[in-house]
Amino acid sequence: MMIKTLSRDGDHPGERRLCPCGDDQCYICIDGDDDHSFFEHIGSGDPNCLVGGTLVPPDITTAVPPPYIGQAFQSDEEALEYYSNFAKNNGFSVRRERSKGNPEHPMGVYKRELVCHRAGPPLPRKTDDVKRQRNRKASRCKCEAQMVIKKNASAGVTRWVVVNFSNVHNHELLESTEVRYPSPYRNISAVDRERILALAKSGCTESLILRALEMEKGVSPGQLAFGERDVKTFLQALKSINRESEGSELLKVCRVMKEKNPDFRYEFQLDENNKLEHVAWSYASSIRAFKVFGDVVVFDTTFHLNAYDRPVGVWFGIDNYGHTLFFCCVILLDDKLESFAWSLQAFLRLMDGKLPQTIMTDLDMGLKDAVVAYLPDVKHAFCIWHVMSKLSSWFSALLGSEFERFRSEFQRINDSETIEEFEHQWANMVVDFSFGADKHVSLLYSHRFNWALPYLQGWFFGGLLKVCQVLSIQSFFKGFLNSQTRLKDFIEQVGVAVDFQNQAGEEATTQQNQQITKLRTCMPIEEHASTILTHYAFDMFQKEIMASTLFAVYETARENYLVRHHLKSDGGHFVSCIPSDEDVHCSCKGFETTGILCRHALRVLSLKNCFFIPEKYLLTRWRQESSLFPECSSQKYRSQALRSLASILIQESAITKDRFDYVEWHLSRLLNHVKDMPGMDVAASNVELNSCFDDVVDIVTAPSVTRGRPRKVKQVLKAAKDSHTSC
Repeated sequence: MMIKTLSRDGDHPGERRLCPCGDDQCYICIDGDDDHSFFEHIGSGDPNCLVGGTLVPPDITTAVPPPYIGQAFQSDEEALEYYSNFAKNNGFSVRRERSKGNPEHPMGVYKRELVCHRAGPPLPRKTDDVKRQRNRKASRCKCEAQMVIKKNASAGVTRWVVVNFSNVHNHELLESTEVRYPSPYRNISAVDRERILALAKSGCTESLILRALEMEKGVSPGQLAFGERDVKTFLQALKSINRESEGSELLKVCRVMKEKNPDFRYEFQLDENNKLEHVAWSYASSIRAFKVFGDVVVFDTTFHLNAYDRPVGVWFGIDNYGHTLFFCCVILLDDKLESFAWSLQAFLRLMDGKLPQTIMTDLDMGLKDAVVAYLPDVKHAFCIWHVMSKLSSWFSALLGSEFERFRSEFQRINDSETIEEFEHQWANMVVDFSFGADKHVSLLYSHRFNWALPYLQGWFFGGLLKVCQVLSIQSFFKGFLNSQTRLKDFIEQVGVAVDFQNQAGEEATTQQNQQITKLRTCMPIEEHASTILTHYAFDMFQKEIMASTLFAVYETARENYLVRHHLKSDGGHFVSCIPSDEDVHCSCKGFETTGILCRHALRVLSLKNCFFIPEKYLLTRWRQESSLFPECSSQKYRSQALRSLASILIQESAITKDRFDYVEWHLSRLLNHVKDMPGMDVAASNVELNSCFDDVVDIVTAPSVTRGRPRKVKQVLKAAKDSHTSC
């Protein structure tokens, strides 16, 4: 039985992949709206422009509203698509004009100007022979209609924001039928490209492929965003890709990067014909990060380069501030056991042989077998967010309106506190939803040791067992990689993304360090934790200590206790506490799983008059001093720290006019004082010569201050002077 599951909008199937159950006729569908949507760049910014998740020409949709300053898009392609739709409805075409940025810039291309097709001065004639030129009016007439977009990053999330828009034309506009259909309208989404490739491999012609897609999406003929000619062009473009030469080009890029930075590392494998099979690489900053935070890694292999039919895998981690860390990337020949085995071995070699404690992957049987065979000492688990993403394909058609209730029940069972509770509730769920011998239910149950929370307790996961903490290729590389990325450009684009995410992480770390920690209890143990743990780790600790107040404690033997919720009459967890040895253990194994003392242990410690957390329960990986961005005297750090402080100062001082006047006056005096200081450090040894990327800071000339001190400041200074005189 082949499962064909509709996406959320119910109009079209998403990307299909072979189901991990092993049945060759069973597939899972991945919604384009979820994990892979940003690689498609098909969003228009207007929900009316979507039919079955595929962009359609605006002449069969409602009118596209004009862009506005502040409007945000997930990518520059999405912004171009939206502006092109608006342009077609309003009688003109759009083209890209100037751009700012380059692949070596930390943010890549960070600014684009999209203009009317008649913008700019008339183009010069190609030849001086007037007789050979057609006597026609110049197409360009200095039209000033444009939309300017700029890349903006906040908390690691990238958006393209409209910073300028003008719709004033100095020429006659055309009818929508007369406007040339530019290439953005013919953009074929990643989901559609995969389907086209599958149909083409089965021998279908371009016309049959188009009819099949129209039937699957439930649209009338001619209502797709692309036509038969576009399908033909797409297939011809794929044939023009020289996979063999691009493999050698990719290795050439690696060699060049190695020459520029000796700390860059890469591994590759060639076949018997010297053709590239696999390649893996990592950066110096990633290797340093793995040495500190490589105890738990996520190996995400859910993205494919469709044009090359190659899977891509990325190793991620999490630092003490909760930020996503990039460790390593690999492009494989296929998704077979041998390829996965090579990737794991290459990863270990790049990381100097250091093994993680835990590795989390997708629900893939081949990958699981590779981990078991080649990393036998590493705990392997399936990412719960990958498991949850497959439930719709497996059970939505089977359960219908009951699916959402099942999904909630599944999550509740996964969060069971004990194995006995999980087994009991799972059996009830199978009966309640009449699953019987459903193969997917059997698949989940047989592998429960790799995903169910009660079976994973005691292994370190650093807080990654919750659905809300998702580390994936899609979220990390959003806005940097797309389905058009060529193989030879892949490594450079990944490097740009990693540098950008590192910069975002450093900025967020600096801002967190400027925040004031708010204590929720009067316990000294909480205050002690706040001085040592990062804000991210302290937040986990604070949730546990607040929850500990809801538990009752019963002494069962000397230095052994039963800790039970005050509303329950049975169950609970056993805690042993030996104050003389500063030793505490709980049967829930919360500390072993997260590295943070659990609520049960904290409840007992409070009763034992423990005012400080024992040193061994303050893990190095959660401490403030373990930051990858320590305070230093480099220009890069100083620039980042000042920008973070300035951002907070702007937010606070703009609230009232008194605050604004006070800050403006002091900043003006401070600026004049700084200008008079020496422009070079005395200790030249403190200057860092190497950096992952150069900081680019927008500089705005400060206006000259002509007025005197604000009234509030005068009053404060006068009071201080009087007080000093009276003394």
